[in-house]
Amino acid sequence: MIITAASFPTPEFIMTTNNPAVWDQKARFADFQAAAANQALERLSGTLDRLSTPDERSMAFVQLYRDLAEWRYRLAHTAEGQSPGAELEQYHLPIGGHRMVDRFGPGRRRELTTDRATGLVVRVDETPGSRTSARMGAIIEARFQAEAPPGLETLQNHVRLPDGRTIPGNVLMRGSAAAEAYGVAVPPEGIWCTMTGAEADRHALQREAFTVLGDLETQRAEGRGDLIADPDARRAFTAAEYYLYQGPEYQRGGDATIRVLLAASHARIFDAAPKLPHDIDLMAYAAGQDEFHRHVDSTQAVLSSGAPVLAGQGQQPVARRQQQRGVAPERG
Repeated sequence: MIITAASFPTPEFIMTTNNPAVWDQKARFADFQAAAANQALERLSGTLDRLSTPDERSMAFVQLYRDLAEWRYRLAHTAEGQSPGAELEQYHLPIGGHRMVDRFGPGRRRELTTDRATGLVVRVDETPGSRTSARMGAIIEARFQAEAPPGLETLQNHVRLPDGRTIPGNVLMRGSAAAEAYGVAVPPEGIWCTMTGAEADRHALQREAFTVLGDLETQRAEGRGDLIADPDARRAFTAAEYYLYQGPEYQRGGDATIRVLLAASHARIFDAAPKLPHDIDLMAYAAGQDEFHRHVDSTQAVLSSGAPVLAGQGQQPVARRQQQRGVAPERG
């Protein structure tokens, strides 16, 4: 099993220019993630092959998460691994009681062209990043219209668990609540924010994710060689993806850490590398749980030596075992 850069498409949200050379530069981060995912898969497989209970297997995925967070921290010490505006220690610091905020809506992440002589903006162009930001804003707006009474400025997301219980997830904000989170006095028009959930709830969601992965690995260890063709198994894996993004741990670098964890875990459990949706993290923040599942079903693919096959379409055993070749993008 080989995980390639094709598992990690460049998130369009970070493409805030229309310059293909800059896109190519950002796409190179996928190589770092692929290398980390292959190393993680080798360590994970060696560990899991020695374990015999679902709880032990779940803890192996927990340890993988910790190891990959350390990998991301070390990578942040290099020029290629540093994100704009991020401080080095943020890659090592848990979110804790601090609430992280993401901002979405039209008019953001556009490319501005200025006049060299006057410094004035003479042209404004939409970018993949600005279009993604606007799309996420529209998703949040639709959720307020469907789920919140008029005038309510915060919308608590509730995450369903396999046993029917719910855990509070992140919070969606608009109006003055979004302005406060955004750090301005007057609400910018069309700006929507998401804020991470409470620490205890995030940790509970992490535990659920690792329990799901441990249970899937137990099925694989007990001889289930058809998991990639089992809709229930794929649905469970998608639920784990949602739980992890609803329960982030670190202030910076968490997106890449979780993507690498998911790629390695998918390759182990299903004997096939995935092509993760470029916007999987943003959809987990903005969309409801059902919409997230539909999005992943329609965009997350299983990679073979030929063209990717959508996970929702199933995959034949022979194709599953073919090694992954090909290259494509991702971020940090």
